[in-house]
Amino acid sequence: MNDKNKNPLGMVPDPFDGKTFVLPETPCTRERRLFFQRMKEIIGFLNVASYSFQECRKNLELLIPKLPFREKTDIKIEWTGGRSITMPARKIVKMTFDGNDILARQIFIMIYGSFETYLFQMFDRTYPKIGITKDTLDVSLDILMKRKWDGKFNKMSEVFDVNYRAGELINNFKDLKMDFSGNLIKNPLNFLDELAQIRHRIVHASSILEKGNLVNIDITFFHEFFYICSLLTDYVDVIFSKKYGYPRNILDPAKA
Repeated sequence: MNDKNKNPLGMVPDPFDGKTFVLPETPCTRERRLFFQRMKEIIGFLNVASYSFQECRKNLELLIPKLPFREKTDIKIEWTGGRSITMPARKIVKMTFDGNDILARQIFIMIYGSFETYLFQMFDRTYPKIGITKDTLDVSLDILMKRKWDGKFNKMSEVFDVNYRAGELINNFKDLKMDFSGNLIKNPLNFLDELAQIRHRIVHASSILEKGNLVNIDITFFHEFFYICSLLTDYVDVIFSKKYGYPRNILDPAKA
């Protein structure tokens, strides 16, 4: 945030222990409720998987000194369905570190895709109201592909006759700090454009950046990414609800 006294997301103390802050109750269409449901599953998976890597590494660090060849000792891991894998202990330890990097890249794709899914679902709900009953997937792809995010929103506004205003959207984000590689970005759609390039590298270039380096994503970034998507879904919810009368019920995102 630009000002520590500002709270653009209206964050409230976590009711579990009050030590951290969580998103407050918020109005949601059924599509936005599903977005929060997916985000709850994604972030939950991230945290449990990351914790599992940590616990696995701790157990191995206690076990390795007792092995006959220490970190060079082969360990066979077996689990249900007759599946198994054998590798040196040191390689398993390395994978608990590398696994977090792989996990972060895949979680990034999942969050980005969840926001796109929200838009697809909102479009699908609205097509019958504007007389589109065939090839709806193709229409959605035409809106969301082959243009930058401001262009996507402009096309969305044109197709559905909703009142998208770039200045209004930017104003909703004026108190939220969006930092991309040291550059502060005011327009959330420009921020998404930068993230789209990362997504492209992960999906289409095996996570490889220039000079053969892998994309490295800090897990702490996902909080910021989630908050940006939360505000974006709220904005889209509002303009579609105003146009088509979609009800927005109050929801606790943690209970979606």
